[in-house]
Amino acid sequence: MEYRAVRNRCAVDLNSFDLPISRGEALAILAGKGFRIIEVDLVALARECIGKSRYWRGARPSQAPAVVDCSSFMKWLYGERGIWLPRLSIEQRAFGEAVNLSDIIAGDLIFVSGARDYYLNDPADGVGHVGMASGGGTVIHAANIKAGVIETSLEKFADKADFRGAGRYIPGGREVLTLETPIEREIETADHIKWIIRRSLPEAEKT
Repeated sequence: MEYRAVRNRCAVDLNSFDLPISRGEALAILAGKGFRIIEVDLVALARECIGKSRYWRGARPSQAPAVVDCSSFMKWLYGERGIWLPRLSIEQRAFGEAVNLSDIIAGDLIFVSGARDYYLNDPADGVGHVGMASGGGTVIHAANIKAGVIETSLEKFADKADFRGAGRYIPGGREVLTLETPIEREIETADHIKWIIRRSLPEAEKT
């Protein structure tokens, strides 16, 4: 996946850069240019919003995490990880790597039918709600005005009649780091960071 930066954070998979230097050497170059690794636990961050974030349908992404709806909540969470997601739940489903419900891991997004579904041609495939799998048999999601952000059992959330798919945005078994970018740099994508590293290599090592 090509990671797109969010504000001053960008996720990177260094192994995908095919660099002629080691991981440690690459990180040393970035540290010397003001980049900093930050740790973001998506599930822990989502749980911090339970009982705090207020639900409002159509909430602006800029209002998160104080005010969210289901998809703006997911967009904000992944933004904190340095991963850009589209705004709408149906767009988020198309953006990720499709995974089976039986194979979900922590951080995967689960899509279901909701009160108002988005669909292209088939209403039976409409997506109206999204939540994040905790990896422990539950889903954290912005439910409604009355409940706000809650944690629900996976079985209850992904009822067979309403299940519309699951998406993965951080490949299993890969080390995807979140980098905080220096204020003087406007980073757009992880690929931009790859070329910052490559431009810093001696000429003999660039090829």
